[in-house]
Amino acid sequence: MVWRIEADTTRGILAVETRNPDTGVPAFSAIDYHTGMSFVDEKPYGDRNWSLAGIVNDKLIVRAWGQNSPEGAGIACIDAPTGQVIWEQFNYMLVALANQQLVVRHRNFASGYEQYLNPVDGSLTKKNDVPNKPASPEIVLPQRYGGDIPSFLEGYAITGDLVCCPIEDRMVWAFHEALNDGYHIRLVVSRGAKMLTDEIIVSDLPKMAPELFFMIGDQLFFIGDNKQEIVAYLV
Repeated sequence: MVWRIEADTTRGILAVETRNPDTGVPAFSAIDYHTGMSFVDEKPYGDRNWSLAGIVNDKLIVRAWGQNSPEGAGIACIDAPTGQVIWEQFNYMLVALANQQLVVRHRNFASGYEQYLNPVDGSLTKKNDVPNKPASPEIVLPQRYGGDIPSFLEGYAITGDLVCCPIEDRMVWAFHEALNDGYHIRLVVSRGAKMLTDEIIVSDLPKMAPELFFMIGDQLFFIGDNKQEIVAYLV
């Protein structure tokens, strides 16, 4: 099951954490989101206390969580193009990712004393004071729509929130519709007051999804098939 997704929009890569639903053990993948081609396909690493932290410069950063606390010592780096484990650091806890660096704390300290690791080789380095500029294109999440329902949507039985996201001269809309004992998600694309397309993108949901989709550039992504599939649309 898809557990977590991070994106490197400068290189067009999705980093994906999946988990075995029975054991909770994670695996990590890297996908070219323009083509859907996998560089790394569900590479196992660590036990259920490990998770994806982010992706920096073609490097998947994974971290350990504590068994009895949120923080745990352990950071590793997996090369996105090859799947090789490049480096491991078991004496540091990950605090944050900032300015293409890993902000870490030695396991002997409960707070403070932050240091910085180079994601390329895992070595300690000086703080990078260059402003962290947003990636282009940015990851965009839809917003809840609170206005009057557009006329082209009045015929639909919208259940829950109606969300929308602008892209160039178009608007992307998404919402749940109740169906028997479950739900499906409908996607509508409009230009002005005119509907351009209408499609059910996810079917047979046992309950409503908390997040319907996200966008990068002119691509829309959603998770389907009971969280076992990632699908991309060109809008």
